[in-house]
Amino acid sequence: MKTPSAHLVDTDAALLQDLPGADFSDAFSIALSDEQARQSAAQLAELMFRRKPSWISLLLSIRNRAVAMFGLRAADMQIDDGVRRAVGGFPMISQSDDLVQLGFDDKHLDFRVWVRRDAATPTSPAQLTLTTVVRTNQLLGRAYLGAIMPFHRCIVPAMLNSLRS
Repeated sequence: MKTPSAHLVDTDAALLQDLPGADFSDAFSIALSDEQARQSAAQLAELMFRRKPSWISLLLSIRNRAVAMFGLRAADMQIDDGVRRAVGGFPMISQSDDLVQLGFDDKHLDFRVWVRRDAATPTSPAQLTLTTVVRTNQLLGRAYLGAIMPFHRCIVPAMLNSLRS
């Protein structure tokens, strides 16, 4: 039997309230194994970033070189266990057993990423949902968002699916 892959789901409206005026949002979800369902959202997020496919690292390297000329931050998708904790190169804003909020505000756009673990119900297995919300701040932000969206829509499901390996 084939394991279901990540799929697009509705964005939780409550999360949109954290970034009023958002220009973009999406959410992808994947069913968790029984073992994964016992892990916290932070553990699952860290595992997902550690297992990311190598082609994502290559795309990120190309992205970093391209945006450097515009003065945008480099992204590294590494796990940071330092004082200011980050997952996947994104600063951790808040954390509970079931929900991790990552993101930051920048001159061109503000973004948030939530990694939420939902318990199993009688009719469905436990789920992990990754929600992205973006608010652009200027023309550069809108152009950047337009350029990365096709990649984002491939990267997020691939990262969730990496939990299958």
